[in-house]
Amino acid sequence: MKGIVITSHGPMAQGILETSKLFFGEQPQIKACCLSAEDNPDEFVDVLKAAIAEVDTGDGVVVFCDMLFGSPCNCMARIAAEDMESDKLQVITGVNLAMILQILATREAGDPEMEDLLKSGHDGIADLKAILKANL
Repeated sequence: MKGIVITSHGPMAQGILETSKLFFGEQPQIKACCLSAEDNPDEFVDVLKAAIAEVDTGDGVVVFCDMLFGSPCNCMARIAAEDMESDKLQVITGVNLAMILQILATREAGDPEMEDLLKSGHDGIADLKAILKANL
């Protein structure tokens, strides 16, 4: 089963993790890493490496970052660049709750499809009033 690390600026990653427990309860191999304003990005790379090692039981890890090219993502880029050939570490940016719920629902069945995770994240972004107007 793939491990999961959620990383963000501030406590967002921890909030997503806590919210996922409302749907799936306590889950194994999942960790939140939150970068605060006073954290050193070089040291945060080590925090992320430790989290990845902690949740990886041999099937690899999917890391979700809050935004593309933000500091947590840039720290993950440094880690990912160390082994571009391996498929054991996958990094997805723009995390939202729908993506986390999708991977938690499917990861026990095998490797989650990255395209499905991206689709679930995209599909959850909508203009609710436009949907309501279209269906009236």
